Amino acid sequence: MLAYILSSTDQAAIWNALCHFFSELGFAQILYGYSPDSRGAILGAPEDYLILSTMPGDALQEMVQNGYYLMSSTFHWALNNAGVASWTMTPQDCGFGPDFVVSPEGAEFFQRNGLMTGCTIGFTSERTRGRGVMALIAPESVPQADVDALLARMQDTIFSVAAVGHRCLSGLPYLPPGRRLTQRQREVLEWVGDGKTTADIAVIMGITVPTVEKHLRLARQTLGVETTAHALMKAAFLNQVFVTAPRENGAQDAVSGWDL
Repeated sequence: MLAYILSSTDQAAIWNALCHFFSELGFAQILYGYSPDSRGAILGAPEDYLILSTMPGDALQEMVQNGYYLMSSTFHWALNNAGVASWTMTPQDCGFGPDFVVSPEGAEFFQRNGLMTGCTIGFTSERTRGRGVMALIAPESVPQADVDALLARMQDTIFSVAAVGHRCLSGLPYLPPGRRLTQRQREVLEWVGDGKTTADIAVIMGITVPTVEKHLRLARQTLGVETTAHALMKAAFLNQVFVTAPRENGAQDAVSGWDL
């Protein structure tokens, strides 16, 4: 199964393989979130989030729009640690003081949607930007003690499969709605990354300098940034430059928090 995930370049195929594996272990729901432009505790723009989940759409929408995931102490633990965190971990176990609280609305949301037993997984990151978190949610009838017993037996396997899935998903071109660069925009940004001037790029691509400038301006607008340097950096975080041409349906199964 790991070989299948590692050899796949299709987001849906990787996600389906992960869902099948964890459902076979008895988990009822799986939730994966990745922010390519995050910096530590600063998660970046919500419209750039990659969210994949088997949760009902209305529950996922409510969670993202109201920021209830920020009320999970293990979510914050996973942003800063690699490993598996049981939901028995207290805020203090996760490094928080007594001022960490869950609002009554958040507590009601977790209770109402059966998000009471499970675990959260954090991943190693070699870059200063980009963080991913995965949550595995047990059926409501399964007590946390049973989840912990499973983790005691299979924690290394669970972490390994989740980490491979994260590494493959985060390495694919991500095309969030409204953030998709055209082939020409990607091409001019890549030439900028090679140190070429607009005049150089015009000669290389056989177009005029004003056309090059137009592609750069549209790339900045698409990515929501003000400078070409920032556009190149953000496109790199989204894996839209210096890669083979992104599949046109590359974001089909991804959910942007901004679209919910």
